[in-house]
Amino acid sequence: MESSLDLNLIQAADDYLDQEQQRKIFRERGEELYQVFRANEGRVSTQVRNLQQIVISARRLSDVEDFVKNQMGKKSGAEDWRSVGDHLLKDLEQIRQQADKMAKEEPVRLRLRIYLARGWVKAVVGNYMYHKAIQEIPHA
Repeated sequence: MESSLDLNLIQAADDYLDQEQQRKIFRERGEELYQVFRANEGRVSTQVRNLQQIVISARRLSDVEDFVKNQMGKKSGAEDWRSVGDHLLKDLEQIRQQADKMAKEEPVRLRLRIYLARGWVKAVVGNYMYHKAIQEIPHA
């Protein structure tokens, strides 16, 4: 899917994801996910893995938004999701708006949205993993 995006558009999307402002948000979100979901006996939280998996496998950004909303609405574990869900949905809305600014044709916007979301989730989960690693370092 991503390969059908124009190389200039891919470069513009990557430049957007690499902006200091975006990287700051990714760091904050990764730390927030770690604070809420922690790690299960040293393993990555199932909730974080599920978020990463849905973004990687989704065909549309709305699939990811629906996943977050669904998690927030469940009876079990919803409190954790409710504490981070609004921030995640805000990030995803920002991605939607950025893609809409960058691409004029709807099919291209759809592909660009998911491309940006995949970059977002890689960075956020990477920061989650960093905070997990920091917590696992033995303190002398």
